[in-house]
Amino acid sequence: MDNLYQPPKAELLDEQSHTRNAFFVTSLKKFYLLYFTTFSLYSLYWFYKQWDSQRSAMLPKKIWPAARSIFQIFFTHSLCRLIKEHKLRLGQAAWSYSGTAWAYVLLTIVTNRLSRIDGPGGGLEWLMLFAIIMAPALPLALIQQQANQASGDDDGQSNASISGLNLLCMAPGALLWLFLMGAFFV
Repeated sequence: MDNLYQPPKAELLDEQSHTRNAFFVTSLKKFYLLYFTTFSLYSLYWFYKQWDSQRSAMLPKKIWPAARSIFQIFFTHSLCRLIKEHKLRLGQAAWSYSGTAWAYVLLTIVTNRLSRIDGPGGGLEWLMLFAIIMAPALPLALIQQQANQASGDDDGQSNASISGLNLLCMAPGALLWLFLMGAFFV
């Protein structure tokens, strides 16, 4: 006969499954490829996925991942702090995130401003375009590395392959890059 006064038993989450889903994981090769071919629009999706993975961990506080993605420069430090705290709970090495977060925020602001300036033309303009697109990707990739470590997938192998949806998102940017290169050489 069941004891009516016994508290209900619940399955406890094992630490490994919580670690595996702690943050959005992706390989750095895939990260750079998507970032480049989408002309850095991938950062919106990236921030959305990172904050979406934190919804359950931040309860009862309700967060809006879409808003945190759009206004990412205001939430970069808090995301990095969450990654650092999670790594410390797992006994991993401490991460001094402030410099990386500030580098991303400042590079995003500076490159956004530079993108509005007319370039000198020719090859130098191509180099400037590439730098404007890829400069903020470097600190963001460092943050991704830390998120991968905090999730127990250092190399991001669980999300390393390019899916059909990834190809669909990359196609317009890849065509635009081809068009720009064709215009440069013609």
